Amino acid sequence: MQQARKRRIQACYPCYTRKQKLELPDEDETELIDPSSQSIWGTIQHEVGRMPDRQIVDFLVQYFVSELNWMKQVIHSPSFLADYQKWWAKRGNPMAVSDVDFATLIVRICCYATQFLPSPSCIVDQIYGRSLEDIRDTCCGIGENLAKACEMLDGKGSLFRVQHLLFAALKLSCEGGTAPFWEGVASASRAAQKAGIHREATDCRRSPPLLQENGVQELEKEVRRRTFCSLYALDSHLARQLDRIPFLPDNSVVEILPRLRLIADIGDSPLDIDGSAPDIFTERLLEVQLARFCRSLNLKQNSKYDPTESEHRYERFCAEYLPSVHAAFAIDKPDMTWDEALPKLPMQRQLFYIAIFDSVCWNFRPLLLLKPNDVASLPPYKRVLLQSQKLRLGLAALKELEAVTALHLMFGGSYTRFGAIIFNTFEAAVLLLCLCTHADFPFDQGDENTDILGMKVKLSRKRAMQAAELAINRLQMLAEFSDMAASGARVAAQLFARAFWAKQSANPNPGSRAVSDTPSLWAPLDSAAMESIDDDIQEQWQSLGQKDFVLTPEMFLSMVQQNTSSPNGQEAPIDVPLLWGNFGL
Repeated sequence: MQQARKRRIQACYPCYTRKQKLELPDEDETELIDPSSQSIWGTIQHEVGRMPDRQIVDFLVQYFVSELNWMKQVIHSPSFLADYQKWWAKRGNPMAVSDVDFATLIVRICCYATQFLPSPSCIVDQIYGRSLEDIRDTCCGIGENLAKACEMLDGKGSLFRVQHLLFAALKLSCEGGTAPFWEGVASASRAAQKAGIHREATDCRRSPPLLQENGVQELEKEVRRRTFCSLYALDSHLARQLDRIPFLPDNSVVEILPRLRLIADIGDSPLDIDGSAPDIFTERLLEVQLARFCRSLNLKQNSKYDPTESEHRYERFCAEYLPSVHAAFAIDKPDMTWDEALPKLPMQRQLFYIAIFDSVCWNFRPLLLLKPNDVASLPPYKRVLLQSQKLRLGLAALKELEAVTALHLMFGGSYTRFGAIIFNTFEAAVLLLCLCTHADFPFDQGDENTDILGMKVKLSRKRAMQAAELAINRLQMLAEFSDMAASGARVAAQLFARAFWAKQSANPNPGSRAVSDTPSLWAPLDSAAMESIDDDIQEQWQSLGQKDFVLTPEMFLSMVQQNTSSPNGQEAPIDVPLLWGNFGL
């Protein structure tokens, strides 16, 4: 009997250990220097010693917390700053692996912050005598070496590892590397599951955080929830943009949604907190809910566009998701009561609007791939529906550009590497310009406005071309600091000219060229833009008026794959975020 019981316990032991491996170790339980890993720890000591001076790191961390963290909410600022002070206090002592992961997080935050400098709020090209480029390169190198060392010492990792991998991915996004960005999100997703931050207990959600006996432990769990939700939103959005399958399962956030009310976020006593007020994390939570909704639609990749199904998805979006949006983020007439108390709320609002209208575009944009024969084969009622959806797609792209413009102005209207501004400027402009090449696009339908998400908007060809022109101007301005913007400007400039020639072919009378009250609208683009356009493509524009322009995968490929010299003398495609990733571009 005793032997049988012993065998049963031994059989269960592996299951018990697997369960234990999902829990994050306490700091005092983490193994310190392993004698067999002296060379690795020697590397760590060397890399930590290479970190920029404390005053430089303090400057960049403070800039990140005050000006940048609102975008993706990868860290919870108050708890991070507390850990940051503790880390410096024990920097000279033997470190646990989690401490090294945190050091990696620090330098990668610094590297990420330098991507946004100089800025209107912080006009610097060096910090305490050290150039931004030097700081960026140093922090990037240290981060890479420390990350490799941590992985060799402890394959499981921790929350800090997930966070620093996310910052490494976001840095690649700023540099315009879509494929590396995608791989970075994949690495962070794997690290999150290895560390087990998606398996946190949720019993404590039943009572407010202030009533918990162990507030510190509850805060840690809440930070893990928030980080995982931020990763989920990023994974979902990027997968949708690139038309790929997300790394994280659809329902992986259902049981670990944040509770939102952390006292450290507010700084006031519970009695002073307005229960209806938005939290600094509200925008991210709305993005998570948006991602879950879009995933629930089960839109099949490479499936033939059906106007009826797309209309049904749009109606569900209006009926199910939009009513759940917090009043401070309402699409029409948002409640701005808390804008003064939460200074970044207006920027978060525009960021959310970009995501909303991008989701509408995502639903309807496959209609651009329909060929004339496909449209002709549709029943009459579906052809009518298709026309209304073209108009709705154009309106969504227009409103997306308006939100991007508003957000860019809040950044000071100057240079930025923020991917949401660059990519969404490009994508929305491309959609508008593609629609402008369609001879049957329902522009200028009398005085009647069209409904888009409950708002009445009128779209004219003039307004669409003006919005596209402003978008190209923005991309050209940002091209000085962003290869992604430079590539996008070239593609958008080519499409602008296509749309222009399509209009001229439809109106051969020279007098009809004065379509706009703004003569500059129809003037050629500036010389820099024109020089980026290939001669052979200019020849193609001349023939566009002979037939209806239909966007095809092959045509989009020809627009994106510009001639740029590679080291071996062969032509190489420009690395630019694409509208449809399933074409293998």
